[in-house]
Amino acid sequence: MKHLLVASDLSHRSDRAIAQALFLAQRFDASLTVLHVIDDELPAAVFDVTRDQAEASLRDTLARLGVTDAGRVVIRTAGGLDFQVIVDAAEAEGTSLIVLGAHRRNLLKDVFTGTTVERVIRNTTCPVLVVKRPAPGGYPCTLAAVDLTAEAAGTLGLAHLMADRQTLYVLHVLNDAVRLQMRLADAVDEDVERYRLATEACCRGVLEEIAERAALGVKDGLLAVEWGAAASRIVASTQSFGAELCVIGTRTRTKSLAQRLLLGSVCEEVLRDMACDVLAVPLAGHTDLPGATALTTLG
Repeated sequence: MKHLLVASDLSHRSDRAIAQALFLAQRFDASLTVLHVIDDELPAAVFDVTRDQAEASLRDTLARLGVTDAGRVVIRTAGGLDFQVIVDAAEAEGTSLIVLGAHRRNLLKDVFTGTTVERVIRNTTCPVLVVKRPAPGGYPCTLAAVDLTAEAAGTLGLAHLMADRQTLYVLHVLNDAVRLQMRLADAVDEDVERYRLATEACCRGVLEEIAERAALGVKDGLLAVEWGAAASRIVASTQSFGAELCVIGTRTRTKSLAQRLLLGSVCEEVLRDMACDVLAVPLAGHTDLPGATALTTLG
């Protein structure tokens, strides 16, 4: 990672994001842009005052966080629509990672437009780290939630980088519908158990291929297979494993508004319900791997 961008709305939630962005910039020896977006429909005089106040507030925050190398950290303010300015700035600056704080939700508004975080994720090709933890630091335990596609190797590779050779779980959630249908059809327990074991074995085989594509060694990731609703199982597994970071791929930006309203997004559900940091990795394409049949797709 060469360059990070952290967007701040000057809230305490954003201050957490800035602190974590500074930690990661130091860890990766990367430059950092601290961005604040101002409503460009404000009168010019009010805009200028607001910009000056925002820059002063950000300088105070950086000073409080102990920033001494001003050359590697740049404060930038810009007018416009918040998520669009963030996306455009990340693209223009060749950003490796966007860092955002968790936003306060407006239930009625978010049903139709989503939070700023969600709108950034839907419109960028850059990974987005959403910071929820109260204090900055590394990730001694990371969970990567992946689907069984070739593109998942990129998600896992980034999770491996963030885990920094510490504990990394590689999780796939299987669709439980077939098992339930078998039970409703009065299948004997032995047949249901045989199906479960065979499906889990197939899933682990595909996960091993994804790990190989991501250049992970045999001991670099602990494979985990769960059954049920994807988002709730990811959240529960992250909690049970004690992970500080959940990394998840998403194809939200390729979905229409109608699809998001009717089908939702596993990534967005995880963002809403997860207590730890979440790293959303936009995926381009959907290339199933051999053996990946009847399995839940994340996104």
